[in-house]
Amino acid sequence: MKVVFYFLVVLFCSACASEQKGGKWQKQRANRVDVRDKVTEISTGDILIGNFAHLYVCGRYLVIADFRSFDKQVHVFDKQTFEPVVSFGDKGQGPKEITILGTVAWNEEEHDLYVTDHGKLEIFRYNLDSLLANPLHEPTTKVKLGETAFPSNYYYVNDTLSYGVVIKPTSVSTFDQTSGKWNMMTGEFKTIDYVHPADDKKRIVLAVSLAHNTLVECNQRFDLISLYNLEGELQCNVYGPNWDASGDRKKHFSDVAICGDKIVAAYVGGDYAHHDGARVLHVFNIQGEYLKTLDVGRKINHFCYDEENGRLILSLDDEIQFGYIDSGLL
Repeated sequence: MKVVFYFLVVLFCSACASEQKGGKWQKQRANRVDVRDKVTEISTGDILIGNFAHLYVCGRYLVIADFRSFDKQVHVFDKQTFEPVVSFGDKGQGPKEITILGTVAWNEEEHDLYVTDHGKLEIFRYNLDSLLANPLHEPTTKVKLGETAFPSNYYYVNDTLSYGVVIKPTSVSTFDQTSGKWNMMTGEFKTIDYVHPADDKKRIVLAVSLAHNTLVECNQRFDLISLYNLEGELQCNVYGPNWDASGDRKKHFSDVAICGDKIVAAYVGGDYAHHDGARVLHVFNIQGEYLKTLDVGRKINHFCYDEENGRLILSLDDEIQFGYIDSGLL
Protein backbone atom coordinates (compact mmCIF):
# COMPACT_ATOMS: atom_id res chain seq x y z
CA MET A 1 0.00 0.00 0.00
CA LYS A 2 2.85 2.37 0.83
CA VAL A 3 4.46 1.60 -2.51
CA VAL A 4 1.25 2.46 -4.36
CA PHE A 5 0.89 5.70 -2.38
CA TYR A 6 4.51 6.64 -3.10
CA PHE A 7 3.99 5.93 -6.81
CA LEU A 8 0.92 8.19 -6.92
CA VAL A 9 2.77 11.02 -5.17
CA VAL A 10 5.66 10.78 -7.63
CA LEU A 11 3.25 10.67 -10.56
CA PHE A 12 1.35 13.74 -9.28
CA CYS A 13 4.53 15.72 -8.67
CA SER A 14 5.87 14.80 -12.08
CA ALA A 15 2.65 16.02 -13.70
CA CYS A 16 2.86 19.30 -11.78
CA ALA A 17 6.49 19.78 -12.74
CA SER A 18 5.64 19.05 -16.37
CA GLU A 19 2.80 21.59 -16.29
CA GLN A 20 5.00 24.25 -14.74
CA LYS A 21 7.87 23.69 -17.16
CA GLY A 22 8.22 26.73 -19.39
CA GLY A 23 5.44 28.56 -17.51
CA LYS A 24 5.63 32.17 -16.40
CA TRP A 25 4.17 32.96 -12.98
CA GLN A 26 3.29 36.61 -12.40
CA LYS A 27 2.36 37.23 -8.78
CA GLN A 28 1.43 40.84 -9.40
CA ARG A 29 0.70 43.23 -12.23
CA ALA A 30 1.08 46.47 -10.35
CA ASN A 31 2.82 48.85 -12.78
CA ARG A 32 -0.34 50.87 -13.33
CA VAL A 33 -0.37 53.87 -15.66
CA ASP A 34 -3.38 56.21 -15.77
CA VAL A 35 -4.15 56.99 -19.43
CA ARG A 36 -7.71 58.30 -19.03
CA ASP A 37 -6.61 61.76 -20.17
CA LYS A 38 -4.55 60.31 -23.02
CA VAL A 39 -7.57 58.99 -24.97
CA THR A 40 -8.21 61.11 -28.06
CA GLU A 41 -11.87 61.04 -29.09
CA ILE A 42 -12.86 59.93 -32.59
CA SER A 43 -16.00 61.47 -34.03
CA THR A 44 -18.18 59.46 -36.41
CA GLY A 45 -20.04 62.58 -37.49
CA ASP A 46 -23.62 61.96 -38.57
CA ILE A 47 -23.18 58.18 -38.53
CA LEU A 48 -24.91 56.73 -35.50
CA ILE A 49 -23.36 53.52 -34.19
CA GLY A 50 -24.65 51.29 -31.41
CA ASN A 51 -22.92 50.88 -28.07
CA PHE A 52 -21.41 47.51 -28.99
CA ALA A 53 -19.12 47.59 -32.03
CA HIS A 54 -15.96 45.87 -33.22
CA LEU A 55 -13.05 47.58 -34.94
CA TYR A 56 -10.79 46.42 -37.77
CA VAL A 57 -7.90 48.08 -39.58
CA CYS A 58 -8.19 47.17 -43.27
CA GLY A 59 -5.49 48.73 -45.42
CA ARG A 60 -6.07 52.49 -45.45
CA TYR A 61 -9.34 52.16 -43.61
CA LEU A 62 -10.87 51.71 -40.18
CA VAL A 63 -13.91 49.43 -40.37
CA ILE A 64 -16.54 49.46 -37.63
CA ALA A 65 -18.95 46.54 -37.36
CA ASP A 66 -22.15 47.68 -35.62
CA PHE A 67 -23.82 44.63 -34.08
CA ARG A 68 -26.87 46.55 -32.87
CA SER A 69 -27.67 48.48 -36.01
CA PHE A 70 -31.12 48.24 -37.58
CA ASP A 71 -29.82 49.65 -40.85
CA LYS A 72 -26.30 49.58 -42.31
CA GLN A 73 -24.12 47.31 -40.19
CA VAL A 74 -20.61 47.99 -41.50
CA HIS A 75 -19.04 51.45 -41.67
CA VAL A 76 -15.76 52.35 -43.37
CA PHE A 77 -13.69 55.37 -42.31
CA ASP A 78 -10.37 56.78 -43.44
CA LYS A 79 -8.04 55.58 -40.68
CA GLN A 80 -5.84 58.69 -40.97
CA THR A 81 -8.54 61.35 -40.69
CA PHE A 82 -11.52 59.26 -39.47
CA GLU A 83 -13.68 60.80 -42.17
CA PRO A 84 -16.56 58.49 -43.21
CA VAL A 85 -16.10 56.73 -46.55
CA VAL A 86 -18.99 54.31 -47.07
CA SER A 87 -21.53 52.26 -45.10
CA PHE A 88 -23.03 48.96 -46.26
CA GLY A 89 -24.58 45.69 -45.16
CA ASP A 90 -28.35 45.97 -44.74
CA LYS A 91 -29.83 44.05 -41.83
CA GLY A 92 -32.51 41.55 -42.81
CA GLN A 93 -33.45 38.13 -44.12
CA GLY A 94 -33.05 38.92 -47.82
CA PRO A 95 -30.50 37.12 -50.02
CA LYS A 96 -28.02 40.03 -49.94
CA GLU A 97 -28.85 41.14 -46.38
CA ILE A 98 -27.08 40.19 -43.14
CA THR A 99 -29.10 38.40 -40.49
CA ILE A 100 -26.51 37.93 -37.71
CA LEU A 101 -23.36 39.98 -38.20
CA GLY A 102 -20.05 38.31 -37.40
CA THR A 103 -16.42 39.16 -37.97
CA VAL A 104 -14.89 41.28 -40.75
CA ALA A 105 -11.68 40.25 -42.53
CA TRP A 106 -9.54 41.98 -45.14
CA ASN A 107 -7.97 40.72 -48.36
CA GLU A 108 -5.37 43.36 -49.14
CA GLU A 109 -4.46 41.99 -52.56
CA GLU A 110 -8.02 42.06 -53.91
CA HIS A 111 -9.31 44.93 -51.72
CA ASP A 112 -12.09 42.63 -50.56
CA LEU A 113 -13.93 42.86 -47.25
CA TYR A 114 -15.20 39.51 -46.00
CA VAL A 115 -18.23 39.79 -43.72
CA THR A 116 -19.53 36.75 -41.85
CA ASP A 117 -23.27 36.16 -41.48
CA HIS A 118 -23.69 33.64 -38.66
CA GLY A 119 -27.40 33.39 -39.34
CA LYS A 120 -26.95 32.19 -42.91
CA LEU A 121 -23.63 30.45 -42.18
CA GLU A 122 -21.82 32.17 -45.01
CA ILE A 123 -19.19 34.79 -45.64
CA PHE A 124 -20.07 37.64 -48.00
CA ARG A 125 -17.46 39.21 -50.25
CA TYR A 126 -17.70 42.99 -50.73
CA ASN A 127 -15.15 44.54 -53.07
CA LEU A 128 -14.20 47.85 -51.51
CA ASP A 129 -13.28 49.51 -54.81
CA SER A 130 -16.72 48.60 -56.17
CA LEU A 131 -18.38 49.90 -52.99
CA LEU A 132 -16.57 53.22 -53.29
CA ALA A 133 -17.76 53.55 -56.88
CA ASN A 134 -21.29 52.38 -56.05
CA PRO A 135 -22.51 52.24 -52.43
CA LEU A 136 -25.35 49.96 -53.63
CA HIS A 137 -22.83 47.34 -54.79
CA GLU A 138 -24.14 43.88 -53.88
CA PRO A 139 -21.93 41.21 -52.36
CA THR A 140 -21.21 37.74 -53.60
CA THR A 141 -20.84 34.65 -51.46
CA LYS A 142 -17.20 33.90 -50.69
CA VAL A 143 -17.67 30.79 -48.52
CA LYS A 144 -20.49 28.63 -47.23
CA LEU A 145 -19.70 27.68 -43.64
CA GLY A 146 -20.19 24.19 -42.26
CA GLU A 147 -22.46 23.42 -39.34
CA THR A 148 -20.07 21.02 -37.61
CA ALA A 149 -17.22 23.55 -37.28
CA PHE A 150 -16.79 27.20 -38.24
CA PRO A 151 -14.68 30.22 -37.28
CA SER A 152 -16.24 32.74 -34.89
CA ASN A 153 -13.53 35.19 -35.90
CA TYR A 154 -10.36 34.89 -37.95
CA TYR A 155 -7.28 36.64 -39.35
CA TYR A 156 -7.10 36.24 -43.14
CA VAL A 157 -3.74 35.53 -44.81
CA ASN A 158 -4.90 34.06 -48.12
CA ASP A 159 -7.66 31.81 -49.44
CA THR A 160 -6.00 28.69 -48.09
CA LEU A 161 -4.70 30.06 -44.79
CA SER A 162 -6.42 31.93 -42.00
CA TYR A 163 -5.92 31.80 -38.23
CA GLY A 164 -9.00 31.93 -36.07
CA VAL A 165 -11.13 30.83 -33.16
CA VAL A 166 -12.97 27.66 -34.12
CA ILE A 167 -16.43 26.72 -32.83
CA LYS A 168 -17.48 23.07 -32.79
CA PRO A 169 -21.12 22.65 -31.68
CA THR A 170 -21.62 19.66 -29.39
CA SER A 171 -25.38 20.07 -28.90
CA VAL A 172 -28.09 22.65 -29.49
CA SER A 173 -26.76 24.78 -26.61
CA THR A 174 -23.11 23.68 -26.07
CA PHE A 175 -19.89 23.93 -28.04
CA ASP A 176 -16.15 23.39 -27.90
CA GLN A 177 -13.81 26.24 -28.71
CA THR A 178 -10.15 26.38 -29.69
CA SER A 179 -7.92 28.13 -32.20
CA GLY A 180 -5.96 27.06 -35.23
CA LYS A 181 -5.54 27.22 -38.99
CA TRP A 182 -8.41 27.33 -41.44
CA ASN A 183 -8.47 26.72 -45.19
CA MET A 184 -11.59 28.57 -46.31
CA MET A 185 -11.53 26.96 -49.74
CA THR A 186 -11.64 23.36 -48.49
CA GLY A 187 -13.21 24.04 -45.09
CA GLU A 188 -10.38 22.12 -43.39
CA PHE A 189 -9.31 23.07 -39.86
CA LYS A 190 -6.01 22.24 -38.21
CA THR A 191 -6.84 23.06 -34.62
CA ILE A 192 -4.73 23.35 -31.51
CA ASP A 193 -5.42 20.28 -29.42
CA TYR A 194 -3.91 21.65 -26.20
CA VAL A 195 -6.32 22.44 -23.40
CA HIS A 196 -4.96 23.39 -19.99
CA PRO A 197 -5.62 20.58 -17.47
CA ALA A 198 -7.58 22.98 -15.24
CA ASP A 199 -9.85 24.10 -18.07
CA ASP A 200 -12.84 21.86 -18.78
CA LYS A 201 -14.50 24.40 -21.12
CA LYS A 202 -12.02 26.41 -23.14
CA ARG A 203 -13.19 29.96 -23.87
CA ILE A 204 -10.64 32.28 -25.47
CA VAL A 205 -9.87 35.44 -27.38
CA LEU A 206 -7.13 35.31 -30.01
CA ALA A 207 -4.36 37.40 -31.55
CA VAL A 208 -1.88 36.45 -34.29
CA SER A 209 1.44 37.88 -35.47
CA LEU A 210 3.04 36.52 -38.64
CA ALA A 211 6.12 38.68 -38.03
CA HIS A 212 6.74 37.12 -34.62
CA ASN A 213 5.51 33.60 -35.44
CA THR A 214 3.16 33.92 -32.48
CA LEU A 215 -0.42 32.97 -31.71
CA VAL A 216 -1.87 34.13 -28.40
CA GLU A 217 -4.86 32.64 -26.60
CA CYS A 218 -6.15 34.70 -23.67
CA ASN A 219 -8.52 32.75 -21.46
CA GLN A 220 -11.86 34.24 -20.51
CA ARG A 221 -12.44 31.91 -17.53
CA PHE A 222 -8.94 31.84 -16.01
CA ASP A 223 -6.12 34.35 -15.50
CA LEU A 224 -4.17 32.44 -18.14
CA ILE A 225 -2.43 33.30 -21.41
CA SER A 226 -1.16 30.53 -23.68
CA LEU A 227 1.49 31.34 -26.28
CA TYR A 228 2.00 29.14 -29.36
CA ASN A 229 4.01 29.29 -32.54
CA LEU A 230 2.04 29.41 -35.79
CA GLU A 231 2.23 25.63 -36.08
CA GLY A 232 0.16 25.41 -32.91
CA GLU A 233 2.97 24.20 -30.65
CA LEU A 234 2.66 25.46 -27.07
CA GLN A 235 5.58 27.71 -26.11
CA CYS A 236 4.50 28.61 -22.58
CA ASN A 237 1.60 29.40 -20.28
CA VAL A 238 1.48 32.74 -18.48
CA TYR A 239 -0.27 32.64 -15.10
CA GLY A 240 -1.50 35.92 -13.61
CA PRO A 241 -1.97 36.95 -9.98
CA ASN A 242 -5.63 35.83 -10.06
CA TRP A 243 -4.80 32.35 -11.32
CA ASP A 244 -6.94 29.73 -9.59
CA ALA A 245 -6.76 26.21 -10.96
CA SER A 246 -10.13 25.37 -9.42
CA GLY A 247 -11.82 28.30 -11.22
CA ASP A 248 -12.95 31.50 -9.51
CA ARG A 249 -16.20 32.18 -11.42
CA LYS A 250 -14.74 35.43 -12.72
CA LYS A 251 -14.34 36.70 -16.26
CA HIS A 252 -10.73 37.46 -17.02
CA PHE A 253 -9.60 38.45 -20.54
CA SER A 254 -12.12 39.95 -22.98
CA ASP A 255 -9.96 41.00 -25.95
CA VAL A 256 -6.34 40.86 -27.14
CA ALA A 257 -4.19 42.27 -29.95
CA ILE A 258 -0.54 42.07 -30.90
CA CYS A 259 0.77 45.59 -31.33
CA GLY A 260 4.24 45.54 -32.87
CA ASP A 261 6.33 43.59 -30.37
CA LYS A 262 3.77 43.92 -27.55
CA ILE A 263 0.78 41.83 -26.51
CA VAL A 264 -2.08 44.03 -25.27
CA ALA A 265 -4.98 42.37 -23.46
CA ALA A 266 -8.19 43.83 -22.03
CA TYR A 267 -8.74 42.47 -18.52
CA VAL A 268 -11.98 42.26 -16.52
CA GLY A 269 -11.29 40.35 -13.30
CA GLY A 270 -14.92 40.48 -12.11
CA ASP A 271 -17.73 38.04 -11.40
CA TYR A 272 -18.63 36.29 -14.66
CA ALA A 273 -22.36 37.00 -14.40
CA HIS A 274 -22.14 40.53 -13.00
CA HIS A 275 -19.14 42.61 -13.98
CA ASP A 276 -18.50 46.10 -15.27
CA GLY A 277 -16.38 45.03 -18.23
CA ALA A 278 -12.70 45.56 -18.91
CA ARG A 279 -11.36 48.98 -17.99
CA VAL A 280 -7.65 48.20 -18.07
CA LEU A 281 -5.19 46.91 -20.66
CA HIS A 282 -2.35 44.64 -19.55
CA VAL A 283 0.76 45.04 -21.70
CA PHE A 284 3.30 42.22 -22.18
CA ASN A 285 6.29 41.74 -24.42
CA ILE A 286 5.98 39.16 -27.19
CA GLN A 287 7.35 36.45 -24.85
CA GLY A 288 4.58 37.13 -22.32
CA GLU A 289 6.63 39.05 -19.74
CA TYR A 290 4.46 41.64 -17.98
CA LEU A 291 5.37 45.28 -18.62
CA LYS A 292 2.57 47.57 -17.43
CA THR A 293 -1.17 48.09 -16.99
CA LEU A 294 -2.92 50.96 -18.76
CA ASP A 295 -5.92 52.26 -16.82
CA VAL A 296 -8.32 53.52 -19.49
CA GLY A 297 -10.99 54.34 -16.89
CA ARG A 298 -13.81 53.43 -19.30
CA LYS A 299 -15.44 50.16 -20.32
CA ILE A 300 -13.54 48.72 -23.29
CA ASN A 301 -15.78 46.83 -25.72
CA HIS A 302 -13.15 46.09 -28.36
CA PHE A 303 -9.92 47.46 -29.80
CA CYS A 304 -7.54 47.12 -32.74
CA TYR A 305 -4.05 48.26 -33.64
CA ASP A 306 -3.17 50.70 -36.42
CA GLU A 307 0.54 50.08 -36.91
CA GLU A 308 0.99 52.66 -39.66
CA ASN A 309 -0.28 55.54 -37.51
CA GLY A 310 0.94 54.16 -34.17
CA ARG A 311 -2.51 54.03 -32.59
CA LEU A 312 -4.46 51.66 -30.42
CA ILE A 313 -8.06 52.35 -31.45
CA LEU A 314 -10.76 51.70 -28.83
CA SER A 315 -14.50 51.02 -28.90
CA LEU A 316 -15.80 52.24 -25.53
CA ASP A 317 -19.06 52.15 -23.62
CA ASP A 318 -18.78 55.68 -22.28
CA GLU A 319 -19.39 59.32 -23.16
CA ILE A 320 -16.46 58.80 -25.53
CA GLN A 321 -17.64 56.03 -27.85
CA PHE A 322 -14.50 55.72 -29.99
CA GLY A 323 -11.01 56.95 -29.28
CA TYR A 324 -7.36 56.11 -29.58
CA ILE A 325 -4.20 56.18 -27.53
CA ASP A 326 -0.71 56.61 -28.89
CA SER A 327 1.20 53.34 -29.17
CA GLY A 328 4.15 55.03 -27.48
CA LEU A 329 2.26 54.52 -24.23
CA LEU A 330 2.43 50.75 -24.61
